[in-house]
Amino acid sequence: MSVHIMRAGRANFQGETKFRAAPEEMRSAYESYEAYFSTYAVDEENHIINHTVIGGLFPNWTGSVQPRYYQLSGDRLILSTAPIGTNPTNKTIVTLVWERMK
Repeated sequence: MSVHIMRAGRANFQGETKFRAAPEEMRSAYESYEAYFSTYAVDEENHIINHTVIGGLFPNWTGSVQPRYYQLSGDRLILSTAPIGTNPTNKTIVTLVWERMK
């Protein structure tokens, strides 16, 4: 599988090449885009899809397993991460909702 998620309205770089972009431009581009590709296995009993990452924007994920909890509801597939972060009282859960087009 492959996923690419991009924030709407991303600013263009001032120059014509990404290799000479200003550090602020690079940071903004990195922070407004997510992408990875993986194999996956479905654990139906626990409602988890385990993505074994082959490569992506965040190099630390390469070779790791990224679990996604899933829920099917009609034409919707809801995917959620496990709680993210080191602060025990303030963790983030990322949720994506995919809807089948008719």
